[in-house]
Amino acid sequence: MTAPQATKTEPRKRSAPKIRENIPAPASPEGELFHYTPEEAALWLPFPARRLRLMAFAREVEHVNSGNKIWFSGLNVRAITEQFTVQPYTKPTRAAA
Repeated sequence: MTAPQATKTEPRKRSAPKIRENIPAPASPEGELFHYTPEEAALWLPFPARRLRLMAFAREVEHVNSGNKIWFSGLNVRAITEQFTVQPYTKPTRAAA
């Protein structure tokens, strides 16, 4: 008797996320209310799409949740940018004696 042949299953291939063409910039008037997918919003933010989804599920960032899908409006993208903006340190001035 021979041992059964090991079957090799191929991993499922994920299709690349679709990014629509000619999407407006979040700072533009058209982009303020435009809804971006996490992949599209990641083009404007320093986070990958997966991290944006996780942050949205954890309610750490502003987002639009419609029908259990995560979207980011242009205003949300701008708010996330402001949320993670670090202001420069200014040395406090000493009072004159």
